[in-house]
Parts: sequence; structure tokens; C-alpha cells
Amino acid sequence: MNNSNNSSSSSTTTTDLYNATTHFTKAVTLTASALMTPPKHGDHETLLSNSTYKQAMQQALNNPNSMALQRHKQRHRSDPTSLYGSRYASSSEFFKNKFSSSKTAYKILTHIPDELLEEIPTDSDENEKNITNFSLFQGFNAALPAINEEIELNKSLKSDARGDDIIKQITHQDSNSESDEEFKFKLPFGITKEKIADTYSTNKLTGYKDKIGENLDLLEIRKNLAASEIIEIDNKIAKLQELRQLVFKRVAKIEQNELFLETHLDDINDRIQMIKDYNMEKTDEDEEQEHEHEQERGNGTGNSSPAPVSTGTEYTATRTATRDDEDLVFIDDTHSNANSDKEPTPTPLLSQSIYGKLQDKPPRFRKKTHKSRKTTPTLQQYYEPGAEIKEFQAHEEAINCFDFDIPFGTMVSASLDNTVRVWDLSRGKCTGLLEGHNAPVSCIQMDDTIVVTGSLDASLKLWDLSKLHHSYDHDETPCVYTFESHIEEITALSFHNYNLVSGSQDRTLRQWDLQTGHCLQTIDVLWASQMNQTTTLDSSVVNTIDRSNPFIGALQTYDAALATGTSDGVVRLWDLRSGDVIRSLVGHTGPVTCLQFDDRHLATGSMDRSIRIWDLRTGGIHDAFAYESPISTLQFDSRRIVSANNENTVKIYDRLDERHSSCGGKDVNSSIIKHIRYREGYLVEGRADGRIGIWAI
Repeated sequence: MNNSNNSSSSSTTTTDLYNATTHFTKAVTLTASALMTPPKHGDHETLLSNSTYKQAMQQALNNPNSMALQRHKQRHRSDPTSLYGSRYASSSEFFKNKFSSSKTAYKILTHIPDELLEEIPTDSDENEKNITNFSLFQGFNAALPAINEEIELNKSLKSDARGDDIIKQITHQDSNSESDEEFKFKLPFGITKEKIADTYSTNKLTGYKDKIGENLDLLEIRKNLAASEIIEIDNKIAKLQELRQLVFKRVAKIEQNELFLETHLDDINDRIQMIKDYNMEKTDEDEEQEHEHEQERGNGTGNSSPAPVSTGTEYTATRTATRDDEDLVFIDDTHSNANSDKEPTPTPLLSQSIYGKLQDKPPRFRKKTHKSRKTTPTLQQYYEPGAEIKEFQAHEEAINCFDFDIPFGTMVSASLDNTVRVWDLSRGKCTGLLEGHNAPVSCIQMDDTIVVTGSLDASLKLWDLSKLHHSYDHDETPCVYTFESHIEEITALSFHNYNLVSGSQDRTLRQWDLQTGHCLQTIDVLWASQMNQTTTLDSSVVNTIDRSNPFIGALQTYDAALATGTSDGVVRLWDLRSGDVIRSLVGHTGPVTCLQFDDRHLATGSMDRSIRIWDLRTGGIHDAFAYESPISTLQFDSRRIVSANNENTVKIYDRLDERHSSCGGKDVNSSIIKHIRYREGYLVEGRADGRIGIWAI
């Protein structure tokens, strides 16, 4: 008996739920259809004028089992004054009183404000071609074809193992045949090309026309929905770009902090090496005692009794020794006279070991191991290719040459204004000057803090940038050596480890020892070429060499290997141990202005407007291409060849994709590029107007 009652109540509940859902669905459907129906002229009560809508609303409101009313009853049952409390069975009972009629109650319950009806499209809006505002029902109806396509696609993928082939067929990745077009685009259901061609009934054709018109309206709605998605995606991308800029600035700040710490880490390593080299190690207890003595001397300066002379002498001598030995690479000997045979008198309190080391007078340039960074800059990788990172006015006249150590690190530049300046690339700020040359500098090479410059005054200078920023003596200069053996201007230089090779307009190559500053050998290029059996240079060529261009336009050394490019268009490979030419690479028809080699290839640029890549194993041409202007400078790595050819843009050749591109030259009035340097996707270019530009490529 109980079971039958339970089943009966369950059936009743199910029936009520079904009836309530049916009424609600019918009300929503009729509401949408009423909104879609154009209202009568001058009538804004669109829904109230629809009889079917009135009937559906009455059924929904008068139904005592309405799910919405039951939910509100349960929520407000505790409040006896609530509209949905236990006092009223339904919303219509609220108006059952002597002051209101059923008609008034119906109008109140079914009233829709005019503000909600203002956005309903009118006849004039629907007649316009540019329809951008659609109702929710229109959008849902227009999206049904796409939903059906997704459903059919999922069914096909589940039923067929060739899911990838089906996707390719749908997205036209296999072919663009006519059958695929037919599969992608179809006429409305019930209409075919044959029916249109075979039908002579204007009524049927009018029906076909109406169906196609309805489909066009739906497609217009879908197109605008897709356009709205594009706008939304663009807004999200803009927000992500703002977030990327914030993170980008954070990375830049972190890398600057890394560079700051790396500099101090190098200073600590240098001091540790200096202490080991000169046997100046002290225990922590000795350091503390010396610190206490210094404090006592500082506190005793105000006393009436003078401090002992020996203590002051000890302090002065110790500070002098520490100052003189402060740097690891370069040792300052300004306090010792090289032309004097008089030995300095040791002080009684100066330790014998330190005094013995000071007596040896070590060379000013000491052998050191190459410093390796714990961190490397990566910020240039996050710029868009071809994006300008920074630009600043570096000199008053044209840039001759420059070099830098690492991206966003330190750069040394030279100009026709006869200045050599040191720059902080991360800030674009000049941090010092290298003064000493009597003419403009024509070539520069930088390795860590070591810089070598070659000038038109026929001299080379070796600089230590650490002395420029950490000098304890105002009379101390960063210039370590001056090499003065050439008789004409320096046109090219290259050093590796402690071997420096320079080329001059006097047609000679000179090899220098950076540890002692001595010239090891001098090579006459023309004489050595004539003595070598592999050369093709004859006397007529020697007499017709163009002196308007540097005779030795470029060179590079690595250990005992040397490559030179000269104004006769010949690239020569030398062995510095014997001073002989090993191989001559003939192919350029103009002076060679720049070159660079690695373990496999040698790239050369010439005034004949061509860039040639030579295979060092065979001596043959590996690749070659030409531009419209003479090549002035180039650099390459495993991916790119970057060059300047007296134009306002930098030429980039992608060796993997074999594709040419350009960078720089924001406008046609930009000055021509005189010099470039490229490292790890970080490009620096110097222009004829003295400006420096930094780009990511």
C-alpha cells in the first residue's frame, strides 16, 4: 500500500515537473518569437500585444507547482511578511484584494519596461545591410549549423580510425578540389542545383530564394559573432602584451643586477689571484689585529703626543704595496724608476716576503686565464626580430669603429672627432674616455677588460678598462703599453691570448708580445708574397695597387694562424711561426675590406660588392653573393652573416634559410652605416652622423 502511494506521489511529482518545464519552455520560445516579430507602428508593448504570449504567461504564473515559486517559498518561508512566504500560495494571490482587479494584476506581472525594449531591432534596422546587433535567440539560431558540424565531426572521428585524414579533408589541407568545396559549402536542406535548374515554378523558386536569404542572414550573424571573438582575442592579446612588458622590464633589471654582481665577482677573483701570486696570504686573526691597530692609530691622532714614526711608515708602505698590487692583470710600476740602479730601502716593519716580491719588478701585463661569466645576457632574445633596442648620440662626427664584450655590457667606440669613449650599453651612458692618441682611431678590438686600439698616428695602445673605473691613484692611467714601430697609419689589428698582429699602410705586418710589449717579427706582405710559390702577384699588380684604400684592409689571428685581406683582392693565410704564406685565396676583383674565420669557413667582404665564404679545408668557394654597394664590414656565426655596405641599413643573410633581409634605416634620411658588431642576436651599428643604434635580430 505504501509502495503504491509512493509511486503515485512520484508520478504526480514527475508530471508536475514536466508540466512546469513545458510551460516554461513554451513561455521562453514564445517570448523569443514575439521579440522577433516586428511590432505594429506606434506600439511598444510588443509582448503584451501577443495573445499567445499572454496565455503562456498566465499559465506560468497561475501554476501552483511552478518550480521558481516553490524555490522562493522555501527560501522565504521563515519570513511571514515576504511576498513568497507561506502567506501567499502564488504570485497572483498577492493581488487578490478589493483594491485591484485581475486585469491590473496581469498588467503588473507582465509589464516590461521600455528600456528593455529599446534594443529590439526595428524594421528599418533589419533592412540595413550593416547589421551588427543581434538578439540572443538570433545568435543561438545562427550557431546551430556550426554546432551540427561539430557533432557530425565528432561522430566521424569516433567511428572512423582515420581521424587525421577526416580533419585534413575538412580543413582543405589535402587538396582544394571541387568535391572538397562541395563538402564544405552546401545549399539549404531540400535545395539542389538540379532542382533549381529543372524547376519552372516561380513559387518554388521564390521559396528557394527565401531559404537562401534566411541562410545568408544566419551567415551574417555568424560572421559578426566571429568578428566579436576576434575583437575579444585582440583585447586579451593587448593585456598580455602589457603583462609581457612588465615581465620584460623585470628581466632587464635582473640582468643589470647580474652584471653588477659579475663585475664585483671578477674583482674578488682578481684579488685572490694577486694574493696567491705574491704570497700575501693572511689569517683572519692577523686581519683582525691589523684592523684593531688601524683603529688605535685613528683614535690616537687627536692626542697631544705624536704617533711613532715607524708605525706611520709601516702603514704607508703597506698601503703602497696594496695599491701597487691591486690589479691582477696589470701591475703598476710607476713608483719604481726603470733607469735607476738604486734599490729601494726596505722599512724595518715591512715583511721580507712582500719586499722580495716588490723587488722583482714583474711585467706590467701578466698572464691571466680568460674570465667566464656565471650568467649570460638573454634579454635580446625576447625582442621581436628587427626591433630597435636603443639609440643614442655617441660622437659628434662619423663613427670609425667600436667593439663590445657582451650584450648590454661595455662598449668602446672611436670617431673622426678624435675621441675614444667607453659606454655602458644597458643605459647608453658614457662612463669614461681613453685619451692618448694624436689622431683618430681606425680599429679596435675588445676582450673582457682588455682593449687594443690602432690609430692613424701609426701607434697602437693597450688599455685596461678596470683601471679606468677602479683606479686608486689619480695619476694612474688605463693605458698599459704604446706600440710605436709602424711608420704609417694602422689599418687593421687582431689579438688572441697574448699575441697581437697589426697591419699598416706601410705594407707590413707586425707581431707583438702583449706580456712584454716587444715586437717579435715584421713581415713585408709584398716581399713575402713574391717569395711564396703559390702567389699570383706580379710586378704590374704591385705598381697598380690603389693607395686610396687601406693596403691591409682586414686581418684576424688565432694562435699561429693569420688571415689577411689586402687591396689587391687576395686573401692570404699565414703561419706566424715561419712568417710564410700557406695559401692564397684569389677571387675578389676589388680590395678586401673585412674578413672573419672560424674552424671551417672564412668570410670576406670586398669593394667589388661581393661577400665570399671560403672552405678552409679545400680553399674553394663555399658560397657567394653580392649587394649593390661595396662591403665595408661584416661578422658571421653559424646562423647569420651580418654586413654593412655604405647604406643606411644592415644586410642580414640567413645561412640556413638562404634568405636576405635588412635591419635599421627607420627612414630614408638615415645616415649611412659605417661599422657594425654582432653577437648572440645583439647588433650594434655606428653611423656617419655619430649615432649608435642597437637592434635585436
